[in-house]
Amino acid sequence: MDSPFNIFGVGFKQKGYLGIDIGTLSIKIVEFSNENGRPKLENYAILTNYGLALRNLAQDGAGKTPKVFDGEASSMLRRLVKAGEIKAREINMSVPIFSSFLTVMELPQMSESEVISAVQFEAKKYVPVSLDSVIIDWSLIGTSAEGKILILLVAIPKDLVNEYTNIAREADLKLLTIELETVSAARALIGNDPVPAVLMDVGSRDTTISVVDNGFLRISHSIETSGEDLTRALANSLNISWRRAEDLKKENGLKIMDNNSQITSVLTPLLNIIIDATQNIIDIYFSKTKKKIEKLIIYGGVSKMPGFAEYLNSRLKMDVVIGAPFSRIAYPEKLKPVIDEIGHEFTIAIGLALKALQ
Repeated sequence: MDSPFNIFGVGFKQKGYLGIDIGTLSIKIVEFSNENGRPKLENYAILTNYGLALRNLAQDGAGKTPKVFDGEASSMLRRLVKAGEIKAREINMSVPIFSSFLTVMELPQMSESEVISAVQFEAKKYVPVSLDSVIIDWSLIGTSAEGKILILLVAIPKDLVNEYTNIAREADLKLLTIELETVSAARALIGNDPVPAVLMDVGSRDTTISVVDNGFLRISHSIETSGEDLTRALANSLNISWRRAEDLKKENGLKIMDNNSQITSVLTPLLNIIIDATQNIIDIYFSKTKKKIEKLIIYGGVSKMPGFAEYLNSRLKMDVVIGAPFSRIAYPEKLKPVIDEIGHEFTIAIGLALKALQ
């Protein structure tokens, strides 16, 4: 039951603070220092493997590869660390929600020692796989309206933890902590803001929708509809290459649907899946807590797709903002144009680096 990676605990104190986000098609790194209690950007790096995307398209279930970065993560990470002249060697990493398990447990009021025993006993009722195959950690996140203790329970497959450990070791890095990507994103985008909000990450492999309330993750759910599905639909509809469709998505986004019924007809069903899943999460949380969520924060690569935020706003009837993970980070003024353009893609990496500063 004990986690060697202290999933919810604070990171170890060190001179450099490194966060590494290994996604399906890209690796992002940020390196911070501590400047009078405020994180300062010392370095950043990003590597995108478009060749991997094209290989995935040739396979059934494109983009749904079972290996992290298709087994190339350690060599790619080693190259990126060297090319970026990254100094820190102790790192925090995260795992996607779709490969793990998360739930909120409710326990009657009891002492701290009793909570520890109760979580160990109750976990097997909530985790749908053998506890021997996962690493479990938990965090106290508050009390319910009925006065019950709320516990956020996370289970990460041991095989996945071993894979990430090996990736770090083969890249000559030391893995200190591991956590869920959504926890990292919430730390970067929300911090201690007590107002409940929905987080949405339309990634290349899946879309993750979560509710964060009082700074704690409460619900998180992934659906298979992804940014790559949008790219593939555009490529097929317009009979163009995947790479050209990806560029078109970034340049024109959903505005490409304006006065084009053919494109609208192929993109709308995919967008409806994302909209319906988001509304379902909001409804579930309201039914449990009677709290109305009025803000949606989008992050990741698709978040700045032209017209996307406006589309979500019109369909969900709520404030939609693009996450700004660098808002609490000090960085040179000359980097502002770069931060404005690609900063949103570093959300998870920033959250991981901030963990070490806690």
